[in-house]
Amino acid sequence: MIMAGGKGTRFWPLSTEHAPKQFLSFHSEQTLIQETVSRFRDFVPDSRLFVAVPRRYLPVLREQLPGLAPKQLIVEPRQKDTAACIALAAFRFLQAGDNEPVAFIPADQYIDDKAAYLAAISAAAEIALRPNAIVTLGIKPRRPETGFGYLLTSPATEEEHAALGARRVNRFVEKPSEEKARELIGKDDVYWNSGIIVCRPETIARCIETYEPAIWNSLAENPQDIDAAYAGMPRLSIDYAVMERADSVYCLPIDCGWDDIGSWASMRRHLEPDSAGNVSKGNATLPESAGNIVFVEGKPAVVIGVKDLIIVSTANGLLVCPKSEEPSLKKWLSLNGDLT
Repeated sequence: MIMAGGKGTRFWPLSTEHAPKQFLSFHSEQTLIQETVSRFRDFVPDSRLFVAVPRRYLPVLREQLPGLAPKQLIVEPRQKDTAACIALAAFRFLQAGDNEPVAFIPADQYIDDKAAYLAAISAAAEIALRPNAIVTLGIKPRRPETGFGYLLTSPATEEEHAALGARRVNRFVEKPSEEKARELIGKDDVYWNSGIIVCRPETIARCIETYEPAIWNSLAENPQDIDAAYAGMPRLSIDYAVMERADSVYCLPIDCGWDDIGSWASMRRHLEPDSAGNVSKGNATLPESAGNIVFVEGKPAVVIGVKDLIIVSTANGLLVCPKSEEPSLKKWLSLNGDLT
């Protein structure tokens, strides 16, 4: 099940609340959600591929993925973060009598090695067949990244889990300071949290009902009226609602060239820099400039004599900020909601 409900705020002004990043293209002619769906086309039958999407994005989703049947869509009345999204999906599967393991996949990730990625999901599904097991895919950190979550793990005690390479998750660390991130990546038992979760619907349903009953009870009390159910739900991430609190959470380490396409800084990892360390996309000229990230649409841009800036110009707006201030973008946009 591919989760396509994010707003992509940190990619403003290219990504906006009306046209978020999962429906935009970054690395190829396909959009991020088209790339994500393509990875699974030969992995599962079409009938086993689902997309969870807010109702407001249904028109663009149908335009980009016209082959999806209505029964493959799990439509949210509004955006309530990943706990509500996963709860609704689990509720729908259980209503249909389907308790096979589900891979919950963010729609906006980059994967370089598709074969390794799909093999890991298959292994995670095998572990998820065990009672109460929830599996997340872990990525070995390559740099002190402050925008990702981290998993602190230890060897799995269950022989069958250990044989598949799984580790038990002991603690989550969410978006640490750079100092803390540098400390974490020096440890052998630490992984980035990919946000990919594999479990049976009844397992995640039981956890949500236990730890955040307001979410599950809203669905149970309004099984035919999802608008009413969502009206009474808190807005929580699945990590906060369940993953940080559940007892049987496992990390399956993978090496598949994973990246979270979460902010303008991620462009540096996917575009070739010039001799001065600038990365750019669009008609941009950067004389006497170094270390910049530049994205322009439409009209040409000339960027002269500046260093370590993010400069983005689209039909939706203009962004100019030091790279060091990029983490503040989401905060400033939340204070000026009319910009998105």
